[in-house]
Amino acid sequence: MSFAFRTTPLALASIALSLGAIACHKDDKSPGSDSKEAAQSASVPNVQYNKAPCDWITRGEVEKVFGEPLVGDPVRVRSGENPVPQENGTGCLYEMKPKSEFVKRTVAIGLELDDAGAIQAGFSGVPDIQAVFKDKESKGDSMVDGRWDYVSGVPGGLTMAREGRITAQVNSFAESEKGMALAAAIMDKIADVPFAEDPKDLTAPHSDPDPCSLLSRKDAESVLGPLKMAPYRSREGSALAHANGSSCSYFTGKHRVLVVTPTYSGGAMQFKMMAGVGNMVSSVLGGAKGPDTLEGKWDQITTSATNTLVFLKGDQMVDLQFKSSSTDYNGAVKLAQLAAAKL
Repeated sequence: MSFAFRTTPLALASIALSLGAIACHKDDKSPGSDSKEAAQSASVPNVQYNKAPCDWITRGEVEKVFGEPLVGDPVRVRSGENPVPQENGTGCLYEMKPKSEFVKRTVAIGLELDDAGAIQAGFSGVPDIQAVFKDKESKGDSMVDGRWDYVSGVPGGLTMAREGRITAQVNSFAESEKGMALAAAIMDKIADVPFAEDPKDLTAPHSDPDPCSLLSRKDAESVLGPLKMAPYRSREGSALAHANGSSCSYFTGKHRVLVVTPTYSGGAMQFKMMAGVGNMVSSVLGGAKGPDTLEGKWDQITTSATNTLVFLKGDQMVDLQFKSSSTDYNGAVKLAQLAAAKL
């Protein structure tokens, strides 16, 4: 299979992400909010930080998973999808002793630590090549292969496996069992707590409006089930903890997080732009849908190009990233109804 064919889903997912970002204001606050400190802010959780791609697991641990030695130290590469050596790459390449002089035996893995579902949309929504995908998605507590929320493979050795918001891209031609076993072993090394981008983010002065005021812990747990920690503010459109973030994250464990992002002004324009982007991407991905006819305290509601639920009420818009959470579309609608009632 050509490299171009295999990269199509990821390229389209990247388009969905980058186009969707056009319709987002950074740190959007209501008038005068910068000078007004929130009376009550969501708590800042215990967090962890990203590592270099070859630092998640030791060489000895990899060899134990493979049941055989590596021919050399792991090598940092451009990505799990494209294992070309690169100093600042996002993937790591592991090479075993070849069984023939013609074929190398390698496994390359790259992690995306905060995926809201765009990569899954790219893998599962390409009509022209849908027939060659082998998709599996978890249903509630029923996990794929005992641990994953979603797994999809493309002939040629590339597999995408997602647990909550963490996505592993595994490139393991003729070594798929070893590749998936290593991906699982790496996931076992990652603590089940949120990530943050920078330690300074956790001490940033907070200000109103607090995005966590739209859904209380009780509201969220009525749909998501028990939260592992209190709702916390996070960077816009992500689950990365930030004391003054404009999103709110609801963490239920196994890296599953619902992310709610309110826009308090300019929402009508953003909704229009987002709908246009969704229509553009859906013509290729087939993932975004037109506005649904749903009863609720909103003016319009739709799903975005990356399968988030978005509603508009007056000039205020709220985006709910549910694909990497513990609920589904119907649960997200219930939460949207609760949030809309508070706007």
